[in-house]
Amino acid sequence: MRRHLPPLNALKAFDAAARHLSVTTAADELCVTQGAVSKQIRQLESALGVGLFERKPNGISLTEAGAQYLPFVSAALDSLDSATEQLQGGKRQRERLLLSVTPSFTSSWLISRIHAFEQQHPHLQVDLITGDGKPNFSGTEVDLAIRCLRPERAGQYHRLLLSERLLLVASPDRLAETPVQQPVDILQHRLLTQVTRPGMWDEFLHTLGVDGSPARHGAGFDHFFLAIKAAEEQLGLGLVPDFLAQESINEGRLVNPLGLSMMSGFAYYLFCPGYKAELLKVIQFRDWLAQELISAPL
Repeated sequence: MRRHLPPLNALKAFDAAARHLSVTTAADELCVTQGAVSKQIRQLESALGVGLFERKPNGISLTEAGAQYLPFVSAALDSLDSATEQLQGGKRQRERLLLSVTPSFTSSWLISRIHAFEQQHPHLQVDLITGDGKPNFSGTEVDLAIRCLRPERAGQYHRLLLSERLLLVASPDRLAETPVQQPVDILQHRLLTQVTRPGMWDEFLHTLGVDGSPARHGAGFDHFFLAIKAAEEQLGLGLVPDFLAQESINEGRLVNPLGLSMMSGFAYYLFCPGYKAELLKVIQFRDWLAQELISAPL
């Protein structure tokens, strides 16, 4: 049966322009001129009989038809690329998977596990950049983003990874000097503050029924991995996500006095632009990440 398929170059031009929402960036990626990309897209739109992009003074955006078409085109090109690599015996350059991840999740959890993922998927090269706040995929090559947000800020194109549970943590040496034998003893210590969540300690102490103020607040940090390090160095008590403190607790650098914890109301989400959701590399990382989070012991 004869297949009525658009030219491959036209599909590649559409895929690149749609990912970047930029004809200029697509041309750079494909090593052709902007005019060549525009011509290929016009030919594709003509062959399909529908518009794929809206042209605006400040750039381009996908039409509804373009947004529906993109996941299928991207998945087909990805499959063709993988099949070609297998045929060539894996001699081609590895495919890139670009992740944008919050700094604490990156440094305290993900980096130590990336090698295991690459061993399972040797055709992928994982590149990491850090980011905070709700991700914006426009004009970037990011495939997936991991963020810690309140549920009402998560919006579209996300998958819940886990809800955040905060643990009270301290250095064993600090506790040997000033023990925490009951919740009120927390007030005898400096409390390491999270500058992006100023009311965190007040909420925690309230849930324990502890009234009063601590001896003094310790240093403030904008990322949990810094608070974890400060707690290890005996600068004060920390209130940090359980899975981020996992390694430090398992290795005895930190302990959780009295087994105290609190659900924070935040959660960790995996974000992906809709047109990349069905790419094989995205599915492979998404499934691996979910399994790692489930199996990681505390």
